[in-house]
Amino acid sequence: MSNSTFNNLSPDKRDRFINAALEEFAVNDFNSASITQIVKVLGIAKGSVYQYFENKLELWLFLKKHCETTKLGYIKEIKRTDYPDFWKYYRAVYANGINFDLEAPLCSLFLYRVGFKETSNELLPYLNSWKKQANDMFIQLIEAEKKSGSFNKKNSTNIMAHFMVTMSMSVAELLQNNYKVDFEKNIKKGKPLFGGNAKELMKAVDELIKLLEKALK
Repeated sequence: MSNSTFNNLSPDKRDRFINAALEEFAVNDFNSASITQIVKVLGIAKGSVYQYFENKLELWLFLKKHCETTKLGYIKEIKRTDYPDFWKYYRAVYANGINFDLEAPLCSLFLYRVGFKETSNELLPYLNSWKKQANDMFIQLIEAEKKSGSFNKKNSTNIMAHFMVTMSMSVAELLQNNYKVDFEKNIKKGKPLFGGNAKELMKAVDELIKLLEKALK
């Protein structure tokens, strides 16, 4: 990951570097993303990047962690204890995800590519790990909701987790197919991933939540 040389940069220089790197990795797959293009945008020597990160993979992993941490901050703003009904809480988490997309668009675009577009063999172990982490997170959530009585205790936790992960990831496909949201066009135009389609997104989410609630209650 990043070394002390990068961490010792001023906040402004770190932010400029991160933004330039995210712009490159958000619109290109891992194999096509260019360190040369990043340093060109920043006006720094290419060797500087390799003082900060050992290679392109280390830079990508740093960006992935940075974006995941940023998104997690938005998710944690929504407290389960503030919502007696689990599904209202679940909807609020999605709604705050829209705020993440609008306020941190480069991170949103980067994570979209990680989850849906990246195919590099070099990244495969990390992509599989990312999916496993998502599944483990849902397992913990489901176990807690079973104890509180929100979910049917007789249903298999593992199957329920698989169901929820699959349904959550299908939102992107639903937006593209049913609501004609063009993610790639938004990315190329430098717009947030959802491109201001918050109403369509939440309509899709509400439809999926109704199905999930009936299946898991």
